[in-house]
Amino acid sequence: MRTIKRLLPLLLLPLALTARAQEPAQVSGLLLSSGQFTPVDMMKYSRNYYSFTTGRVSAMGGAFTALGGDMSSMGINPAGIGMYNGSAWGFSPMLNFTGNRNAVQGDANSLVRFGFNNIGTVFNFYSGDRGLLKFNLGISYNRSDDFNYNGSVRMPMGAQSSLLNIFQLQLNGLYNYINDGAWKGLPESDLLNDPFNSDRIFIEEWGGVLGYQSGILRPVGQGMYDIHRLPESGKLASTLNYMSRGAVSEYNVAGGFNIENIFYFGFDFGFQDIYQDLSLSYSEDYDDDYAGPAQNYLSRMTYNQRITAQGSAYNFKLGVIVRPVSFLRIGLAYHTPTYTTVQKRYSAGMGSSRYGTNAETYNNTLVAVAGYSYSTAPRLLSGIAVTVDDYMALSFDYEAVWYNKMRYRMDSPAVQADWAAAIGMDYKVANNFRVGVEVKPVPGIAIRAGYAYYDSPIRDDSQGDDYRIFSDIFTTSSHHISAGLGFWLGSNTTLDLAYVYSRYNVAPYDLYYYHGPARLPNMDAPSVTYQPSSVVTGGILNRHSLTATFNFLF
Repeated sequence: MRTIKRLLPLLLLPLALTARAQEPAQVSGLLLSSGQFTPVDMMKYSRNYYSFTTGRVSAMGGAFTALGGDMSSMGINPAGIGMYNGSAWGFSPMLNFTGNRNAVQGDANSLVRFGFNNIGTVFNFYSGDRGLLKFNLGISYNRSDDFNYNGSVRMPMGAQSSLLNIFQLQLNGLYNYINDGAWKGLPESDLLNDPFNSDRIFIEEWGGVLGYQSGILRPVGQGMYDIHRLPESGKLASTLNYMSRGAVSEYNVAGGFNIENIFYFGFDFGFQDIYQDLSLSYSEDYDDDYAGPAQNYLSRMTYNQRITAQGSAYNFKLGVIVRPVSFLRIGLAYHTPTYTTVQKRYSAGMGSSRYGTNAETYNNTLVAVAGYSYSTAPRLLSGIAVTVDDYMALSFDYEAVWYNKMRYRMDSPAVQADWAAAIGMDYKVANNFRVGVEVKPVPGIAIRAGYAYYDSPIRDDSQGDDYRIFSDIFTTSSHHISAGLGFWLGSNTTLDLAYVYSRYNVAPYDLYYYHGPARLPNMDAPSVTYQPSSVVTGGILNRHSLTATFNFLF
């Protein structure tokens, strides 16, 4: 294991170099940047979807800022637990069916997962006759986001660049060129002497080091490397398979006050647990359609990466609900920024095989560990709900999330200012909308439906059709359609069932990309471009969720 004290800042890439350079050098892509920590990490670990909660709230689209009276109110508007007339506890098992398809050739990938969306209890600590009528204390667990999905991308056989071209530039001095404006290749002695525990080698250069260890890249001079016997046709087919596991979970400790059944106030301390385990398995198969016998040409390269993010966070929530008349409720809640620390672990491995031999070479890196501290976006939730006695409820929510206010909390003030500028350039205020309805046609049975729209946190590109391309897999906007039933099973027990269909848009991303000068064995090229045949665009993540909530009143 290696603790990384310094990573090459991804915020500096694409990087416009000084006048010494021939032209700007641009390096990006999922396979080249997965070991980095970026604003995308800050954003995707701070999102909150209220579809992963109790059956009643899930069925009504999460529109509970004003409605209240549910266990999940602690994480939405804690004033809502002030509406409990007594004590209660409940739990919400769920079943998720996730499917993922990319616009680029890829198989339909599906995943079935079982877990718990919500477990909690509310205790009535005080009951009065006038003024303060109730004070309730609540404790709950709630799932905020889900990272369980699979996916695959296949680029067809054809003439295209190879990831090895960029690994070759890494060994030939790419990152020294980016930092200092001069090409200075890695000496072979550095590659032989514990390279994954060396302060002279960036974690971003580990792919090139693995290429050397696997016999794909070989030295052809001092600090100069070449690709060893790549088929002359230049045709290859590339495939990426990825698998993600994990979630963001929040533990809430909340209090709610009821004053004269008109004013409800609440507070909540939220403690989050963050975990994602992402595996990337990339391969290149090289064209064997050439004349003559096999000459030990490279036939296949595999490049595997594993990235694990694990962290903790805390925030504070304040909320109020006003019921000026019996049929109307108005709610407002503020969630402070979530103060987060995350530890990111990264490792990689590379294998290679050649025509004319059955042997396969495979090498692994050490595990790199780095910690980060940051604060996520603050939130303001507002809602209005209309009720007709105990027969119907109609609720609307609007939520503003200031993703452009995320802040990196480490390193120097100058570095923090650079992060703030980059975040302000790429992120915006997301506007989320939710609506839910509940009807009770007969006593003891409720029919519910809902819809939620979660806005993209990414600022619109001012270049029109020139859409933004990222170096990570994440979703932007999403639509959630829900329905459910509620049953009174007795005087003290209820059962809520919910189905939610969620459709997430996946941001376009590059597998790898380089544009700029190149130091090659036979020449110094003023400008080259290495990239796959296409960008991965138009991805859709579909999720079907079933939730059952059992509530016990006492």
